[in-house]
Amino acid sequence: MAEFGTYHLADNPTVYQPVRQNNFRFIVSGLDRLLRVGENPDDDNSYITNAQEIIDFSVVSFEPPHFKQDEIAIKRGNSTVYYAGVPTFDTKALVINDFVGADGKSVLLAWQSLSYNIFEDTIPSSDKYKVDATVLEYLPDNTLVRYWDLKGCWVSSLSEDGWSNENAGKKTVTATIRYDRAIPHLPDAELAL
Repeated sequence: MAEFGTYHLADNPTVYQPVRQNNFRFIVSGLDRLLRVGENPDDDNSYITNAQEIIDFSVVSFEPPHFKQDEIAIKRGNSTVYYAGVPTFDTKALVINDFVGADGKSVLLAWQSLSYNIFEDTIPSSDKYKVDATVLEYLPDNTLVRYWDLKGCWVSSLSEDGWSNENAGKKTVTATIRYDRAIPHLPDAELAL
């Protein structure tokens, strides 16, 4: 029984290195020039040009991507047999710090406004609002553990912490990220960012 105890873990540190929760990145591609909500599209100062960088350094949390599958039930006599059905990828919460100077809240509002123009009450074609993202999971020494390519990401809803005269804590903004597919990769697969 000793080979399954802590001595075994200690004697094999490269095999049993714990993955930590705080070593990850959420990288979004395709948000090169975002118009701030309510701003003048003819003014170059109305655009956010470093949206990816702002999101990258503001992220507090993101849940690992997974899918669930429907079940196809076949009943015969008194029994049921189950088969794999259509997969559905869950929405995930992207939580960011609300930094005043970086203004990540404006980035998320601008990204969300790509899928619905509140001033014109219109929804554009999906090529205007769907972008790809990559979630990377690291060890504390920056060794890549695994990563996922998230295809067809867009912001389906936003929420934020409210105000309170009784609390001086930091504010965060949460974007619900809807995506079509999450493709997992191990670090030996080619990664292009």
